[in-house]
Amino acid sequence: MTNLLDPKLDFVFKNIFGIEENESVLVSFLNTLLKGNPFIRSLVLENTDIAKILEDDKASRLDIKATCDNGTKLDIEIQIKNTGEIPQRAFHYLANMMPHVVKANESYNGPKVIGIWILGENVTKRKNAISEAYMTFQPQDPDPYQIMSDSARIFFIELPKFNPKNADMHDLLTGWLSFLQDPLLMDKSFLEIDEVQRAMDRLKYISADPETRALADLRQKTINDYNSAMTVAREEGKAEGIAIGEEKGKAEGKAEGKAEGKAEGKAEGKAEGIAIEKRETALKMLSKGMDVEDIAEVTGLSSNEINLLKH
Repeated sequence: MTNLLDPKLDFVFKNIFGIEENESVLVSFLNTLLKGNPFIRSLVLENTDIAKILEDDKASRLDIKATCDNGTKLDIEIQIKNTGEIPQRAFHYLANMMPHVVKANESYNGPKVIGIWILGENVTKRKNAISEAYMTFQPQDPDPYQIMSDSARIFFIELPKFNPKNADMHDLLTGWLSFLQDPLLMDKSFLEIDEVQRAMDRLKYISADPETRALADLRQKTINDYNSAMTVAREEGKAEGIAIGEEKGKAEGKAEGKAEGKAEGKAEGKAEGIAIEKRETALKMLSKGMDVEDIAEVTGLSSNEINLLKH
């Protein structure tokens, strides 16, 4: 079968790894990635309903959330395109997973949280395909590098950096990453492992189902349109803001008639131009029906500032 759906599409990934009957598949993938820290025996999926994909879906998140048998909270995200703020988004999502209120006489040692981001484009300058991030003390003479806390961790899996030819063919993680990158090119020896075979069987099943293929195609189109609209809005707003800022800076600088005044005018104009750029970008994104949270991440404006622009 050569027309398999892409496992990197979040809708497809969730149809394979985010359904209750495939719990063992997700557990196998997680244990190979986490390498026993923690070792997962079972888990409970927290968002098993796969939202109906509609034209006005606005690329809503189709992540996988789960709680492990030891209490660890997991959030697995698929992001095909590098939108420029993935690390910031990853830490934002992770922070939202942390307990919001610690009551009197309660310990701060709550459940650990782990975010896993599977990426279709590179987002870091690191050479390895898999990177783990958590809070650390940086080395400074005479103090060495030291982990401050592993209560919150993030894994970035940059699939373009993964080369199966250079990987350990005896490591199951190689099999899982090969499956995500291109299941047709995966070494067939990994299909001898029950969980990998179950994942492949599920992929073949949903790929052969006309309704699921139609939803997957619609989901891909929605994501493409959303990413395109965000890119256009960001670039148009930036161009307009810079132009306004430069013109204002030149005018104020000329009026001062001095180099110092010109420099100050340019600086103030540039600052105002940046502010205008952010508002223009936000207005364009609002006109395209984008969510306030996404607009805030792109522009740096607060939710209140964005909501005021609606009026």
